[in-house]
Amino acid sequence: MPKRQRIGPPPAAMLGVALAAMAAPGHAADRPPEAKPLAEVVVSASRQNDVVITARVERALADDPYIYAEHITVSTFNGVVTCEGIVGDVFELFRVLRLCRKFSTSKRMINALEINAVLPDGG
Repeated sequence: MPKRQRIGPPPAAMLGVALAAMAAPGHAADRPPEAKPLAEVVVSASRQNDVVITARVERALADDPYIYAEHITVSTFNGVVTCEGIVGDVFELFRVLRLCRKFSTSKRMINALEINAVLPDGG
């Protein structure tokens, strides 16, 4: 019986690389460009003007009976609402934040409100 010749690990690895290179398609530079139709992009959403958003938030704060809106300043930049000022308690703070998030187009807002709780006994 003839003796089988065995291939060692390095030549076998080179053989595997050579077979993989033959099976793989050519590089992108070798292939002709494929003609794909360009997809049409339709923009259906529109962003509200920052001045309109600010006016709506200010109106909502003024109409809310539980919020003292005289001490709150609202500004909007690129749809992000910023609230600055002083609120009386945590309840009023959360109520202001909830109203501002409702009108923010990016669902993001900046909170710069401070709580000024005046204690009844002056302490």
